[in-house]
Amino acid sequence: MNKRHISGTDIRLFLTLDAMLAERSVSRAATRLGLTQSAVSHALQRLRDLYGDPLFVRSSDGMAPTPLALDLAAPLRAGLSELERALNREIRFDPASSQRQFSVATVDHPLLTGMDRVMQRLQSETPGINVRIRPIGAGLAAELGAGSLDTVIAGGEVEQQLALDRGLMRSLIVSEDFVCILRGGHPMAATKRLAMDVFLAQSHLMISTGGRDTGVVDDALGKLGQRRRLALTVPHFVGAPVIVAASDLIATVPRSIGEWGQQQFGLQLLQPPLRLPRAEAFLWWHQRFHNDPAHRWWRKMLLDAYAPLRRRNRIPA
Repeated sequence: MNKRHISGTDIRLFLTLDAMLAERSVSRAATRLGLTQSAVSHALQRLRDLYGDPLFVRSSDGMAPTPLALDLAAPLRAGLSELERALNREIRFDPASSQRQFSVATVDHPLLTGMDRVMQRLQSETPGINVRIRPIGAGLAAELGAGSLDTVIAGGEVEQQLALDRGLMRSLIVSEDFVCILRGGHPMAATKRLAMDVFLAQSHLMISTGGRDTGVVDDALGKLGQRRRLALTVPHFVGAPVIVAASDLIATVPRSIGEWGQQQFGLQLLQPPLRLPRAEAFLWWHQRFHNDPAHRWWRKMLLDAYAPLRRRNRIPA
């Protein structure tokens, strides 16, 4: 007998055989399957052709199974049961008992403005879960796809690297306005409203996590035919408040960074004298893990922790 392969067999035939073994009647099997008697009879004939055996013969008690049909009953029922379990299988994730490590690649902005809320919740609700924070680097898309990296939180510095990969998904995690920061004893610290001429007369510090020579402020000024003096460019957000606090430099930063600097160093916050786009960052992940319960839980954890940074308003004039 030639070896049969399931790939070339209609699986519905096995459902019919299982129903016939249980009911020993074409009409009752049809009712059990929600089919017509004609459909069951047709399937039964295909089964007979497949096995070269009548499988069921008429008797005084209905349709009696042949020895071959009886021999098929146990492995058939076991196989269908396993298939049903596979169809209904769900991956379960219990954060309270999990020992999993989650990873996120990011710049220092989220570390200063929201990671404390992440860790406070993890330590109180999920003490076994660990977090690994990595720097932004090359190959992020490949790592997200391979699962060696769970998530990325970043703004424009990763846009070109990640946006072209169709396997990646993203969600807005930070959206806030920009503020100008200066030290408390700065000559302009008592100013309630920063005028454009005063703004341009200052020496500026710029944060460039992606290596650009200019930023959103320069782009906006360029549209007005204006330029500012960039005295210093730093690669990390934390450097801006620290240096501004010890100098007469002025920096234009996302509001949460300005408020962090205000709390730490008593910096003065002023509204920029020109219209700027929102400071935005996105949470990135690969679609392979979109429906994974553990991954879904981790993404929600991050989005919840940074929710305050999606409702940032301008400083009152």
